[in-house]
Amino acid sequence: MGNNVISVRNVSKSFAGVHALRDINLEILPGEIHCLAGENGSGKSTLIKIISGVYEPDAGTIELNGKVHARLTPIEAILNGVQVIYQDFSVFPNLTVMENLALNTELASKKKMVNWGRFRRIAEQAVAKIDFKVDLDQLVGRLSVADRQLVAISRALMGDAKLIIMDEPTTALTKKRSTLSSGSSSTSKAAGSPPCSLATNSKKSSRSVNDSPSCATGRQ
Repeated sequence: MGNNVISVRNVSKSFAGVHALRDINLEILPGEIHCLAGENGSGKSTLIKIISGVYEPDAGTIELNGKVHARLTPIEAILNGVQVIYQDFSVFPNLTVMENLALNTELASKKKMVNWGRFRRIAEQAVAKIDFKVDLDQLVGRLSVADRQLVAISRALMGDAKLIIMDEPTTALTKKRSTLSSGSSSTSKAAGSPPCSLATNSKKSSRSVNDSPSCATGRQ
C-alpha cells in the first residue's frame, strides 16, 4: 500500500448474477483528487458503497490505515476516516444550516446543553473552509439543491476525514457552485487536507478538478 490513503484490490460484486464490479483495483494517494468516471450502471456507486461499508464485496480486499479488510461496516469505515456525500446529501431539511453543521460535533463531544454561540462558531468555521456564503439561520429545506450539497460538503470537511467521497458531486450544482466545489477540493489539497474521490459522468467536470482519473465501464 505504501503511502496510499486507500488501496482496493481485486474487488468484485454481483447482483442476481449480473457483475456490477469485477476485479477492481484502485489506489488513492494523500492529497490526491481522484475522479472515477463512467456511464450509469458502470459500478461507480457500488464501489463507493463497498468502500463505505454499505455493501459487502464478493471478493477482494480494502486496505485502510495499513489494515486489510475483507469487508467494512459503515461504522468501521467512518472510524477509519471515510466520509461519503451521497446524492441525497443526508441533511436535515427541518433544521437550520447552523444546526446541520454543528450537531454532529456537539453530539460527538457529548454536550448536554445547547450553546448557540458555540453552534454559530462551529458553523462559521465549516462554511469558511470552502468560502461558502450562506445564511446560517436559514432552514436547509428552503435552500436550493446546489446549496444543500454544499452544506453536506462543508459538514464532511469538519471531521477527521482521510478520504472524502462525493457521489455525482456536480449533478445538482450550477456552473458557479460546481466551480466553488472544485475550488474547495483544490484548496483542501494544497492545504494538505483529506483527498477527495469524485464519481461523475461528466468528462468535462472530471478533467477540470482531478489529478488521477479512472474509468468505470461495467461488465455483464
